[in-house]
Amino acid sequence: MAATVTTREIATACHVSLRTAQRWAQQGKVQAVKQHGRWVITVPAQLDEYKPAAIDKARALIEDGGILPTSRPGLFTAVSSDGTTTYLVHASGCTCPAGRRGKYPCYHRAAVALLEAVASRRAA
Repeated sequence: MAATVTTREIATACHVSLRTAQRWAQQGKVQAVKQHGRWVITVPAQLDEYKPAAIDKARALIEDGGILPTSRPGLFTAVSSDGTTTYLVHASGCTCPAGRRGKYPCYHRAAVALLEAVASRRAA
């Protein structure tokens, strides 16, 4: 299943300005369509296992800059919702309380799935 992301999420994921992400959309460097005056980019993210609320929280985390790549490929640092704790996040797991319980995939992992899909789309 494909997911849609905003130019702001693309900019955050690729460490570029919002204007650069908008130019990429205008120039066709990313697959995008304009909806209601905003660019919407389609990326091949697998988000079927996440609840809609988790995807919304993942988008907010990305837009707020609360998840950052580390020097190790595929490993990210996420900031807790209250801003007091950081967690290590990988596509297959997270050190947050929800990630350790493992009952449902946490929204940090959803954010990583979106970021990796954006990065792979941009690299192509």
